[in-house]
Amino acid sequence: MYCPPFFVCAALFLCLSCTSVQESRPLPLDEIEEGDLAFRCGQGVFSRAVTTTEDDGRYSHIGVIVREDGKWKVVHAVPGETEFKGDFDRVKMEDLDLFFSPERACRGSIVHTGLRDSLQVRSLCRRAIRAALDSVRFDDSYLLEDSTEVYCTEFIWRLYRQSGIDLSEGRRRYVNVLYIKGNVILPEHLYAYSGNEVYYTF
Repeated sequence: MYCPPFFVCAALFLCLSCTSVQESRPLPLDEIEEGDLAFRCGQGVFSRAVTTTEDDGRYSHIGVIVREDGKWKVVHAVPGETEFKGDFDRVKMEDLDLFFSPERACRGSIVHTGLRDSLQVRSLCRRAIRAALDSVRFDDSYLLEDSTEVYCTEFIWRLYRQSGIDLSEGRRRYVNVLYIKGNVILPEHLYAYSGNEVYYTF
């Protein structure tokens, strides 16, 4: 895929702000609740492409935390993390510490969203897990109009919207970088949700 030289230079320059791999840090396991949001800034060029479009450039990816098999896990729609031959970009579920591993995250944050109704939370988490089990495809076209495939922020936005909460609060941005072109929901749009309570960062 063709990438303009100027953008490549800009992305490489911005990598300097997030290239030092952090040591693994203890996670606040006693504070985590199902339905919490996990944000991270990745190490790759695509992550830099996302952060260059944001005002704060803090995070490039997001997932929702669920409890499954007695462990805290993150369900997220992610590109470029296939796990086996023939795999494809999709919604997946993985351990929280893997989501925040030094190889995948140089910055991270966990937030409560204010959703406290236990039935709504459990329903939201079941829908998230079902999307992972069904291997819902990642939306490489970044189209909000098509719900059959989802990109990372769209996936979380749709989960919460079904529970009556618009995490984006209507925020959108026109983006034209790499193969992303159009009005999209960025991680910063969900991070800025008025009901969020940030309780862990690194």
